[in-house]
Amino acid sequence: MQGPASMVIAQATPMAMQSFRMAEAPVNGSFTIIKKAGKQLLVISSDFKTKETAPDLKVVFSPSATPLASTKAPSFPLKAGSYTILAPLKSASGAQSYVIPSSIDLSQQGSLLIWCEAFNATMAWAPLKP
Repeated sequence: MQGPASMVIAQATPMAMQSFRMAEAPVNGSFTIIKKAGKQLLVISSDFKTKETAPDLKVVFSPSATPLASTKAPSFPLKAGSYTILAPLKSASGAQSYVIPSSIDLSQQGSLLIWCEAFNATMAWAPLKP
């Protein structure tokens, strides 16, 4: 049985599809960026999972394709002004989707991150292009 997210993907043109990579916390899953009905959507896979106990998680874009290269383990803090917040993460696990506003120019973005704003800690990341 197919869920709503798979129906949306089947009816839209994928623009990007990448697997998340570990930063501070183990992570599973991937995301796809699709264009549907004139809108860009970020669709996170049903097998997505990140640290359940991390507070204040956000979905953010970075202009860098390698955003962790300019930061340090274990928390991989982001520098102010080096990212654009898309939205609060709806859930630490499972399928979810977000409308990407036209104010975010994806051609100027290099990666997607799951980031804890309260502690400035990057949980996971992925480049937008292979």
